[in-house]
Amino acid sequence: MIVTVSPNTELIIGNTNMVSYLNKVVDVGFTTLFICMEGEAEILLYGKKHLFRKGDILTCYWDMQLKLNWVSEHFSTFFCRMNEAFCYEVFQNMSANFCEFSYEYPIIPSKPEYKELLSDWVKQVNWVWNRYDITKSLNILKNNIENLFRVIDIEIQRFLEVTALPVMPRAREILREFGILIERYATEQHNVAFYADKLNITAYYLSTITAEIMKETPKSLIDKKIIMEMKLYLRNTGDSLKMIAEKMSFDDISYMCRFFKRHTGMTMLQYRKESKF
Repeated sequence: MIVTVSPNTELIIGNTNMVSYLNKVVDVGFTTLFICMEGEAEILLYGKKHLFRKGDILTCYWDMQLKLNWVSEHFSTFFCRMNEAFCYEVFQNMSANFCEFSYEYPIIPSKPEYKELLSDWVKQVNWVWNRYDITKSLNILKNNIENLFRVIDIEIQRFLEVTALPVMPRAREILREFGILIERYATEQHNVAFYADKLNITAYYLSTITAEIMKETPKSLIDKKIIMEMKLYLRNTGDSLKMIAEKMSFDDISYMCRFFKRHTGMTMLQYRKESKF
C-alpha cells in the first residue's frame, strides 16, 4: 500500500505490507518512519541491499527511491509519514550528524532489550491516532515521534564514539555540489530552498551538512557569495545601485543596501569610495 497525501497533510499513521513497492522503484515523496512488525524484507536504497527484519527501524527521507526485492510471508510494517513542516519540527533538535548517519545507514536494528519497548511505543501512537481527532492528537504524536528519534540519536552518538567513523562521503559530495550551485546561481537565487530543491534534499538536511563540515548555515554561505559579487561590481564598475540591484536580483534597492551594510559594516557607497584607494 502507498498512501497518497497532500503536502499540507502533516502526518499519516498506519500499517502496510508494502506490496506496492515490490519489484519496482518508487519515489518515497515524504519523510517516513517504518518499523517492521512481522516478517522480513530485502530493500534496495541507493543501489544498496538492506535486510529489514522484525523490530528494525527504517527512516526514508523524501528524496529517496525505494524498492522491495522480496518480502516474507506475513510481512508487516508500521509507518509514520510526515510532511516537511512536521518533519522539521521533529528533527530540529537532533545532532548535526543525525541525518547524515541515517542516510548512510537507513535501517537501524533494534536491540533485543528495546524490541518490547518499541512495540509498546507503536501501540501508544496507534492508540492516540485512532482515539482522537487529528487536531487534538497532533502535538502528542509529534512529541512521541520526536522522543523516539531522540533515543535513536543518542544511540547513534554512542555508536560513533566507539567506531570513530569519518565524515561520510555523501555529505562531502552534496557540499561540493552546493558550492557549484552557489557559484552559478547566487546572483539570481538567494533562498536556501532553491538550492535544497536542486540537490533533491530538504533544507534541514542541507543545514546539518553545512553545520557539520563548514560550521556555517547554508544561508550564510549563499550570502557570502552575494556580498563578494556585490563588492566586485562596486570596485570594478560604475554601475548605479539600481543596476546592481537588477543584476543581483534584489527587488528592493533599500533592502539591498541594508543587506550589504549588515554584512560589511559600511554602506555600498562608502565601500565603493574606500575601495578606490
